[in-house]
Amino acid sequence: MNSSERGIPDPENEIDKLYIENRRKEKSPSWTPQELALALGFEAQPHEKGDPVQIYHKSAENGHVYKFCIQNSKYSSERGVRISLGVAGMSKEVILCQDKPFDDDMKELGLVTRTSAKMFWRPELQTKEIFEKLQRYIRDLEESNFFEDLLKT
Repeated sequence: MNSSERGIPDPENEIDKLYIENRRKEKSPSWTPQELALALGFEAQPHEKGDPVQIYHKSAENGHVYKFCIQNSKYSSERGVRISLGVAGMSKEVILCQDKPFDDDMKELGLVTRTSAKMFWRPELQTKEIFEKLQRYIRDLEESNFFEDLLKT
């Protein structure tokens, strides 16, 4: 007679059941550029389905609106994505995968692969490690008055 037949719970079986139950409830994390924008406090702006550019805004204490733009590759086989930062209403913005010294910083973070259109390669961008490094990098830019400096140029 095994322990479960005697009315004694089998801890190994119980752990397996709990593990399976918890895995079903968990939403697998997605480390997308869209999630990055939301994690940084930006809000999605309306856009058309299939639009290659998605814009996110964040209101600042100084009254300006900061902009986080995501541009997806025109060709799905490229699997590229471009992230730019700027201030709404201004033409000046920084493209993280192209503008120096930001491109160099991105390579130091681990985003070393570029598509033929000089975009980040999406699979490289969508890892937890890169997501966290990029989130910290953009937060540091905000704290160092990056957006205010864009207004001056």
